[in-house]
Amino acid sequence: MAATCLFPSKKTGLIKGAQYDQEGKFTEVETREDEEQNIKLAEILELLLAAGYFRARIKGLSSFDKVVGGMTWCITTCNFGIDVDLLFQENSTICQKM
Repeated sequence: MAATCLFPSKKTGLIKGAQYDQEGKFTEVETREDEEQNIKLAEILELLLAAGYFRARIKGLSSFDKVVGGMTWCITTCNFGIDVDLLFQENSTICQKM
């Protein structure tokens, strides 16, 4: 008798890629993508294109760059003042040893 999966997953599998860490060392990373994630990304990119953000069509940009760039573009083109204090420290650690 063949075993069947009781809880089928929407996951399409692992995708292996290359990335550089903060010290510049080459590391291999694995990411999971599923159908729902791809559908939502396509919907977001379609909305950005309809709004006029045409950089979403550039195939060389990562999905992250397209979405974050589109959000930034939307905020800057809306001509609405936003008062935000952001604290950004590169290479900072959340927990420090005492």
